[in-house]
Amino acid sequence: MPTDATTEYQRPPWPAAVAALLAFAALALSSGAAVPLLGLGLGLLASYVFTPRFENVALTKWTLRIIVIGFAIFGYLLNATKDDNAFFDMRYPYSFSLGAASELTLQFWRREPTGGPRAPLTVLLSALVFVLGCTTTDDRHYLWVLAPAFFLFFTLALPGFRQRAWVPLGLTLLPALLALGLGGATHAGFYVYRGALNSLGAQNFSRRHVSVSMGMSGQPLLGSSFTLRDSLTRVLRIQNLGADPYLAGMTFDTYSGRTWGPALEQRTFLTYHAPAIKPGDVRDGMARVVRLDDDVRLLFAPLHSVSIRPEGGYPVEWATHTDGPLRTPVTSTDPLTYDLGPGRGDAPQGLLDAPPTAEEEARDLAVPREIDPRVLAMARAIGSGLTAPEDKIKAVTLFLERNNCYSLTVNPGAGDPISNFILQRKAAHCEYFASAAVVLLRALGVPTRYVSGYFAHESDGKGRTLVRQRDAHAWAESWVRGVGWVTVDATPGDGRPDAQSGPIPLWWRAWEGMQDALGAIRRWVVAASWAERGTVFGLLVLGLLIPQVYRYWQRRRLASQGFQYSRPDAALSALAARFESLLARRGLPCPEGRTWREHLRALEEENASWTAWEPFVSDYGRARFGASPGPQDIARLDAELRALEQSVKETA
Repeated sequence: MPTDATTEYQRPPWPAAVAALLAFAALALSSGAAVPLLGLGLGLLASYVFTPRFENVALTKWTLRIIVIGFAIFGYLLNATKDDNAFFDMRYPYSFSLGAASELTLQFWRREPTGGPRAPLTVLLSALVFVLGCTTTDDRHYLWVLAPAFFLFFTLALPGFRQRAWVPLGLTLLPALLALGLGGATHAGFYVYRGALNSLGAQNFSRRHVSVSMGMSGQPLLGSSFTLRDSLTRVLRIQNLGADPYLAGMTFDTYSGRTWGPALEQRTFLTYHAPAIKPGDVRDGMARVVRLDDDVRLLFAPLHSVSIRPEGGYPVEWATHTDGPLRTPVTSTDPLTYDLGPGRGDAPQGLLDAPPTAEEEARDLAVPREIDPRVLAMARAIGSGLTAPEDKIKAVTLFLERNNCYSLTVNPGAGDPISNFILQRKAAHCEYFASAAVVLLRALGVPTRYVSGYFAHESDGKGRTLVRQRDAHAWAESWVRGVGWVTVDATPGDGRPDAQSGPIPLWWRAWEGMQDALGAIRRWVVAASWAERGTVFGLLVLGLLIPQVYRYWQRRRLASQGFQYSRPDAALSALAARFESLLARRGLPCPEGRTWREHLRALEEENASWTAWEPFVSDYGRARFGASPGPQDIARLDAELRALEQSVKETA
């Protein structure tokens, strides 16, 4: 590649390289992807040491892109874990950032003229990587140093991408300094008043439930809406579920201030010991559950499940003294599989249906003090003359189904929302029906608790049941002596998830299929040995290189055959030499084995200005391979070539 003063090809200005390296540093500090970004940074610096560049050929470009971007992203995802304290899974934007950083590195290795199409793309990618690297809650303030430095070198790099553009340094830096000052003042304002802003945000979230997963609440709050019916996110896939569609997640026995408790963080968890099972070892009658959502820590199970066996001995915790729940100590980036042993119907014996202690039974009979006395009187009227708990449960369920309608939204009104729901016969969602059933049955002397979980109903084929976030549901469970805990669902049939759920769009199923495929690839990469990974990666690279090697071999083979073009006359040879020299002065000589037309078309993909060179190439082709050119033809070609030489001279 020519590098002397006569060529119009230049390496990107060195401030652009410094700005890119600062962007890589910010991304490495925020994402933890230090190793891939170190490799990309070294590759960028190497472009200033070594002179070879890759040509603007589609196959070459995309082969290198796949290799470099794939190396960076898979190297990051191999060890990346989700931050449990984050509201959003940052692994995906960080993966996108690494793809942008990889493309930025490749731009430094492209053969482009100064001010060519690489310039805006390089500037855009550098800014994009730095902005994404600033997406962090880290309070070590390293951005206070990196941001001004990046902005300074980013600004200094801009004039270097232009051809014959000289702008006074003061005019270049003045807008940059003004923007930097405005940005610094804004950041300082947010930083100084961050306490007040955090307090304002805390006020908005303090009255809302503590989320332990999408759709599950660590402390349910009776609010005005139930927003999960539109969420198609998959949570569980169950093989051999059985007849009970109610999958309990958490139970609650105390009610105060519109919330059910105890909250998840107030419960004491002990390690649940269960023998590990081998992959694929599913006994007859056991249900196999695959937890698909990596935000979920709870383990969901039917009421009468007698055992839970996590695959691979994964640890499980159990809050035995507060009606459960079962959970994993940490979230998992991979689907967790566990087996559930079905219970017998003759006696309570399982994880979630153990007989209540005297203290637990007292809590399950306590009517909250917020409840309006008229509700207690209504309960006595509902259960008048009934003595059997089963009859009371049936009467309360029938009363709520007949007097209240289902609605995803409700105005709780002033005072206690459960009392208002019952007395004013409001239309509301399942959390209100479950709460009302608990209160009314307790008033009738039936120990009852509030339950949140999922209602499983969607078939996934071949005996599998799929559970989505939209299947989140709330119901009650009552203790009946001699029978055990029984499920009480007072929500009308048209309000249960199986009636509320619509068909799944085809595009969403396609998206889920892609998610499954990518998840399977990632799990294989994590589980495979380095030898297996290297073999597969090498095969992919080989598959990309074979077509290019074959194309090169075909050209060499054709060139070695007996057919040869006749030699042009002296006038055409001189014109050809001048044209080749002109391409060389532009820093873009025509590679061996490529025609002028192919070369121009490759250049036109990046810069439309090369279309001005097409007339000479077309006229030369007609003169060279058509009838013998006359003096007028040579004169026309000479005039066209002189015009091109003049335009190059003017832009030099």
